[in-house]
Amino acid sequence: MGYTKKDKSLIARGRKQYIYTEDDWTGQRTIVGCYCAICGRKFSLADLEVDHIKPRSKRGSEKPSNLQLVCPRCNKEKGSRTKRQTTAAKRKTTTTKRKGSTASRKRR
Repeated sequence: MGYTKKDKSLIARGRKQYIYTEDDWTGQRTIVGCYCAICGRKFSLADLEVDHIKPRSKRGSEKPSNLQLVCPRCNKEKGSRTKRQTTAAKRKTTTTKRKGSTASRKRR
């Protein structure tokens, strides 16, 4: 499903992921950029992708409460996993030691 700029701005406002500027004359707020929900880096609204917090493959809904804006890199990395599964997978890969490292070999 394709999401329009208006849809993305509604999701950003619901999740409080936006950066806005206020016009001095009218007092109207306009969204300038948004934060990625996973890595926290700043992006323009057009660059971010809509992601399901609970993936549709795991019976996640299309409700706005299940949607968030993420950068393409984080969206690809997350895939069809939940946020909890993604962080667990990261921890698992970073804490494992490689076999045959020089520190574990005996010196002769």
